[in-house]
Amino acid sequence: MNNYIIETAALSFSYPSGQAALRDISLQVKAGAIYGFIGQNGAGKTTAIKVLLSLLDNFQGEVRIFGADIREKRREILSRTGSLVEEPALYHHLTGWENMLNRALLLRLPKSRAGQVIRQVGLYDARHKKAGAYSQGMRQRLGIGLALLGSPELLILDEPTNSLDPSGIREVRELLARLAAEGATVFLSSHVLSEVEKIVSDIGIIHQGRLLFQGPMAVLRERAREECFLDTHDNQRCLEILAQEGLKALPAGQRLNLGNIGREEAARLNALLAGQGIKVYALEWGRKNLEQLFFEITNSPEAT
Repeated sequence: MNNYIIETAALSFSYPSGQAALRDISLQVKAGAIYGFIGQNGAGKTTAIKVLLSLLDNFQGEVRIFGADIREKRREILSRTGSLVEEPALYHHLTGWENMLNRALLLRLPKSRAGQVIRQVGLYDARHKKAGAYSQGMRQRLGIGLALLGSPELLILDEPTNSLDPSGIREVRELLARLAAEGATVFLSSHVLSEVEKIVSDIGIIHQGRLLFQGPMAVLRERAREECFLDTHDNQRCLEILAQEGLKALPAGQRLNLGNIGREEAARLNALLAGQGIKVYALEWGRKNLEQLFFEITNSPEAT
């Protein structure tokens, strides 16, 4: 295998019921990346994470983390990995500081390390507040902080922004960006595509247990051709006129998608439509966002 922080080859997993959760997954996560592992609920994201964290071991294929086989070097790998799967495990009757200090003592870390991390996750001013009184975003940051105590080189997070309000989502997003800038590798699963798009450097799209796309976010964006959108007062009549010109337009909400046409062609169509009494409110160009690309990929014939 090549030099990746996480690499799997032909990873497959089925539950005792016979349900196949992962089918031939080959992940490649580079050092220093924020890798977004996206898919709908039930796509296999959490199962894959549990395999990576050695919580499920009856899998087929190969899993290597830090270049070592997870079956052979489990303890060594996990000592270099921090994780947060679903809800953080907190003592709600203890303060944020007490939660952090308790975990540091269990890991035989100095008290100073707990202080460093609680500052790092932005909870120092709220350190004496009971964790049960924290907002959901604060609890998520505290959970990430507990995962960071051992100075892990790899951070694996399952739906870290799940159930958060916009403010909490932003807090977690900014924290992960800081961690990556400081050299950590972050592997996060999510179905909140609009948030993933704002932070990840690399992405993997999983659907029904299969990895349909993997690569830099920039490469995925290149798949989204620039397209022209038309807004008129009578889209139905506009479609008829365009059809007479041999052009196919597709409805896109309240607008029409003219596809990848050039500026000169758009200007010609604008004049044509105006001459036919069509009021053209707007001609504008745009690219598909991650949500649109995701559904395009998962609804493709190859996805089934």
